[in-house]
Amino acid sequence: MFQAGAIKSNEVSDRSLASIEEAELRAEIDNIFPDDGLTITERAYAEYDAEQTSYVKVFNAENELVTQGLTTENDELRQLVNQADFLTQVSGQKYYRISE
Repeated sequence: MFQAGAIKSNEVSDRSLASIEEAELRAEIDNIFPDDGLTITERAYAEYDAEQTSYVKVFNAENELVTQGLTTENDELRQLVNQADFLTQVSGQKYYRISE
């Protein structure tokens, strides 16, 4: 009889432990993936758009700064970036050189 009671109390504590672990796991997942109402596809497009919005600097063959700014706000800058060679990216800024 005593053994049956001990087994039953262990089952109850195991269930409560499992539900605590499940709640902690759900909270951790919610922190990683915010519930912003976006689907996975919409979130991927939003992240892609954010990556495309970058501050760039374009240099000429003599390493002189030709122009700089956000490619999303300046069509001429975007065209220069498309013609230029990518050099490096540092702290969110991308550097390009136009070879003449």
